[in-house]
Amino acid sequence: MLSTRNIAALGFMTFAMYLGAGNLIFPPFLGYQAGDHFLSGMVGFLLTGVGLPALALVMVAIVNGSDNLTAALPRRVATSFWVMVFIVIGPAFIIPRAITVAYQFTFAPFVGDTALPFFSAAFCLAAILFSLYPGKLVDSLGKWLTPVLIVMLTTLGIFAIAFPGGDVMTTAEVYQQNALAEGLTQGYMTMDALGSIGFGWVIFRAIQGMGVTEPKAIAKYTFYAAAMYAVAMALVYIALAYIGSTSADLGTSFSNGGEILTAFTTLHFGVYGTLLLGSVMVLACLTTAIGVTTAGSEFYSRTFTPVSYKASVWATMIASGLVANVGLDQLLAITLPVVVALHPIAIVLLFIAPVRKRLTQGAVMATVITTAAFGCVDALHILGKMPAGLNEMFEHSLPLYDFYASWIMPAVVMLVMSLVYSTSKVKARSTVVASATS
Repeated sequence: MLSTRNIAALGFMTFAMYLGAGNLIFPPFLGYQAGDHFLSGMVGFLLTGVGLPALALVMVAIVNGSDNLTAALPRRVATSFWVMVFIVIGPAFIIPRAITVAYQFTFAPFVGDTALPFFSAAFCLAAILFSLYPGKLVDSLGKWLTPVLIVMLTTLGIFAIAFPGGDVMTTAEVYQQNALAEGLTQGYMTMDALGSIGFGWVIFRAIQGMGVTEPKAIAKYTFYAAAMYAVAMALVYIALAYIGSTSADLGTSFSNGGEILTAFTTLHFGVYGTLLLGSVMVLACLTTAIGVTTAGSEFYSRTFTPVSYKASVWATMIASGLVANVGLDQLLAITLPVVVALHPIAIVLLFIAPVRKRLTQGAVMATVITTAAFGCVDALHILGKMPAGLNEMFEHSLPLYDFYASWIMPAVVMLVMSLVYSTSKVKARSTVVASATS
């Protein structure tokens, strides 16, 4: 049985892995655009931006580990899926972006891009040192780095409530008609459910590292971690969104949440505001990079026998540092569609997992392929690459297309059909066996 202190540290570690740069930048801009529709927009955002990732962790706990999410898939398909997940949320997307965003909020305002290689090297080395000892991750993230990060974020939250940056903003057109739906869409677009299935590897290993081996106990503590993450992240999102919604006096217009946070911290703290925001961004990006690196390295070392955990850590961070300095923009153009397309597959695997024993392998593959096909449709839509004729047709005929979730209805229909087919097949087989034995 874990102590209260260890449970708290586990929850803090989980929260820290999720809190990346995007999680800090999305909410202020949502609040800025939602204006006096702030509450409706935030309810929607919290449902999909926090509720969906937390649900994903719960599902991981129910099936006793992230690797069991793909147990019903053919081995090669499952392995290919996980390789793609850990590449795109690792050195091909999340970590390089974390490095560049952390740099943009620290050294870039003073020296431009000239120090990026040195910053990248220091950032990657710090991430490597923490990631090399996964057994101590709860201590390093949950007991040290995250509390510091929470103190900084609490400071921002207190100042947001006590000293808002102005009156409530005028509501943007996109939030005037249906703020709840727009909030749901923006929360979904954080893509944190994809991170959940990866972080499941880390959380299970961390719990086992604390001496818990019973599957039911591991599941219970994973539930606790998910609940603590959800509460802490929701409070952070609300505070940051409130900063955006009350930013009328901070400037004439903003194009993203980073600009809003910069203006807010500068107003209240002057030059120290730059240091505060930069420190928050660096810690948030670092903890996410550590979590992603650890998760990917756990997978590689378990799946590919010749690959060691430590070698995976070094390879992941070296590749991430190179990408951040050499070709991030070009690589993002390639990998972002993959991230968007993988997200629906990850979600549908979460819902297949509890009933996978009732499905044939062919039925599971049919559901996954259907989801992947419509996930690609949503990816083209999100990226603005959908041909005009098809875009107009889908807007009128494809449910949830406007919310970038057209995959949901086909996936649900295929899953239900698969369950009915698999159940009838099992019943038919049982009838044949019964007839043969009578």
